[in-house]
Amino acid sequence: MKLAVIIIRWVARILGILLFLFFVGFAIGIGVPDLELMSNQEVKLFVANIIMLVGLIVAWKFELLGSVMLIGGYIFFSVANYSFWSELIFPNFFFIGILHLFCWINDTIRQFKISGFSAKVFLK
Repeated sequence: MKLAVIIIRWVARILGILLFLFFVGFAIGIGVPDLELMSNQEVKLFVANIIMLVGLIVAWKFELLGSVMLIGGYIFFSVANYSFWSELIFPNFFFIGILHLFCWINDTIRQFKISGFSAKVFLK
């Protein structure tokens, strides 16, 4: 099971890198948007994208926090966009968040079996 978790973690990381580079490529090509010219819904979608992109970076060090940012950012994006599964690229954030959460839960269960409960588990 440990090998499967390692493989899932690296699949999530590689997908995260590809997704991050995809959005950074668009940001470099298009440039920084002017928030004053955007509607309220566009600002909400922009903030949700930033939360999800930061979540991809945070998940490398802190899987729980990164997965919460990815899943929460996608839910915020879905609420602001009025649909949960409308696009092809954005649900990948949710999927990557689920993978990171699965890996964190598996490591936490293993840690509890080895050394019992500790608050350090939430910082891993």
